[in-house]
Amino acid sequence: MEDLAKVYILIPLYNEATVIEGLVKQLSSVFKNIVIVNDGSTDDSQEILEKLDIHLINHPINMGQGSAISTGFNYIYETDAKALITFDADGQHSVEDAKIFAYEILKSESDIIFGSRFLEHSENIPFLKKTVLTLASKITNLFSKMELTDTHNGMKAIKKDSLAKINIEIDGYAFESELIQCVSKKNLKYSELPTNIVYTEYSKAKGQSLMNGFIILEDLIKL
Repeated sequence: MEDLAKVYILIPLYNEATVIEGLVKQLSSVFKNIVIVNDGSTDDSQEILEKLDIHLINHPINMGQGSAISTGFNYIYETDAKALITFDADGQHSVEDAKIFAYEILKSESDIIFGSRFLEHSENIPFLKKTVLTLASKITNLFSKMELTDTHNGMKAIKKDSLAKINIEIDGYAFESELIQCVSKKNLKYSELPTNIVYTEYSKAKGQSLMNGFIILEDLIKL
């Protein structure tokens, strides 16, 4: 755990009261610093989060996942972190994957490591979600002139110094594509690692829908 003390976990959160305590407990067994941006939750999330040993930031209203990520980036940039890992709050990501990403970003030449469901575990992705993700990846790669297999994966490892070159202005889901545009324009070094995402009924209900895919497309056109 000492080796990973300078790798912070960043979790954007909205209404995850039923799962967040267990998730923090799992992450805390590996990571010392967990930053959670509570993005205006209307359930009991805040009360639960206030009792946990984490860095807690509260948005007074729901501002969107992109806004929560941006808030977290700004916070972590002022800490002693060497790198951060973004991690979804719904429990679908693997703590073991986060550990692999953490060690890799500390030794890698990459400024950012993108998680990909398509490198080893594409058979686990529900058909509709796979369709949305494939379309979003093709469009994002076309706009950014990059080659990524999964452009909207919630797990990424980023060196802290690279945050100065990443500016997130989109509040919603398409912030992922905006981040990729920053990586492309600033010539940041990037790579991919496989992620094994567990799709429970709960996480599927909280994840991307087909309509969100069209929203992402609309936001991409605005970039």
